[in-house]
Amino acid sequence: MKRALICLFANICCICVFAQMLRYNPNFQIRHIGSNNQQPFNITQPPKNNTLFSIWEKLGGEITYFCDTIPIEIEDDQVYVRVLVGNESYRFNIDTGSSQGMVFPNSSIILHPSSKTLGNIVSRDANYHLDTVRVVQLPPFRLPLLNNTQHPTPNTQQLEISHYVASLMPRPSFNDKYDAIIGFDLFNRGLCAKIDAQQSIMVLTNNRRAFRDEENEGYTVKYKLKWFVPYLFVSPFVRHTDEALFDLGSPQLYTMNKESYNQHLEDDLSRLSKNLGADIQRQTEGRAYGQLAIGGHGAEKKDEVAFLRLDRLKFGNFAFNDLRAITTQGASRIGAEILNYGSVIINPFQRQLTFLPYDNADHVLVGNKPFQVAFVPSNNSRGAVAVGLIWEKSEVYKAGMRQGDVILQIDQRPILTFRDFTQFRFVKGESHRFRMLDTMGREKVVECVIKP
Repeated sequence: MKRALICLFANICCICVFAQMLRYNPNFQIRHIGSNNQQPFNITQPPKNNTLFSIWEKLGGEITYFCDTIPIEIEDDQVYVRVLVGNESYRFNIDTGSSQGMVFPNSSIILHPSSKTLGNIVSRDANYHLDTVRVVQLPPFRLPLLNNTQHPTPNTQQLEISHYVASLMPRPSFNDKYDAIIGFDLFNRGLCAKIDAQQSIMVLTNNRRAFRDEENEGYTVKYKLKWFVPYLFVSPFVRHTDEALFDLGSPQLYTMNKESYNQHLEDDLSRLSKNLGADIQRQTEGRAYGQLAIGGHGAEKKDEVAFLRLDRLKFGNFAFNDLRAITTQGASRIGAEILNYGSVIINPFQRQLTFLPYDNADHVLVGNKPFQVAFVPSNNSRGAVAVGLIWEKSEVYKAGMRQGDVILQIDQRPILTFRDFTQFRFVKGESHRFRMLDTMGREKVVECVIKP
């Protein structure tokens, strides 16, 4: 049974860091281990008419391209790669919502002799909270390669990345699934990528034309860089567009900024009299007040959240039909759940993303389950976990759970820390007994089924 409660409760816990890189060199090198030529591919000055950095290798005056297939792991709508640092194996999360890498202070990676501290930066998380964090250079790490996408068998070669820069961030209390984050800078500095969850592979290449045929066949949208991460336009309502961060660190297919939602609703109501509206009110299933998202620097402030059931979400000319979504205080996001329906090509040279549906159709019926409840760290001295947000139409609300309730026990097991909660093994379809403390300090027992 899955233990990723952050996904079970639709709690947006991605950590997005937008860092302005100062006083140090953020460029990294790539080289093949086990190939005939093991010289590094260096970050150099960008080619003519290209505003991005490029990874390339000059051999005899010619540019040599590489195209490598790397195995990935998909778990709870997150993308992971296994890497080697020396003889030690680590698990890295691929997070396009983070401008650069991220590592935790208690990780053995930063104790490696090749790791070094580079200075400090000001970072901003998914909830727009600012903080100053340290920056480190990770030791060289190696990615195992597959022979090719048609015959994905283990390869004796490896791709080594050195001089990679990462922010030093506190390990979130809910995270024990990965050791570090690889941010969007891996692609932004000149690597095209195709991420295919169905085949569990990621293809990396420095050839900007490697995926040209697939890009012509797929659904392509342009993106722009803001704080060094990709923002693109999608259409959640007819005749309405929304700027969204392409964020593989967020599990949900789509979340919408609350201010953006308010503006869309106001505009839509003014058009209804002219029969030009998208009927956004009808697509709003309900509202609640509370906390939903946990970012790198803490939980968001309490605010109203709208629960949406969209007729469709347009990504270019592709439609995700019957999609449930929620609003958040942070940026609107397209998250990793998109990989359930198709592969994605990232092309930093053209600053575009291409969606390739697995079934080759121009639409898909999502029909995802409605939101129930989100849990956040509690400020109550008697408990570590509280109900941050709950929907009044959910089964857990009908069972008696309320906004602000603090969890004391689950099935006779004390919940003393947020980590205790995230490690509790909920069983699909089975009712669990919650001993809770309400906002008036009174104890109560709630029995309910937590639906994945």
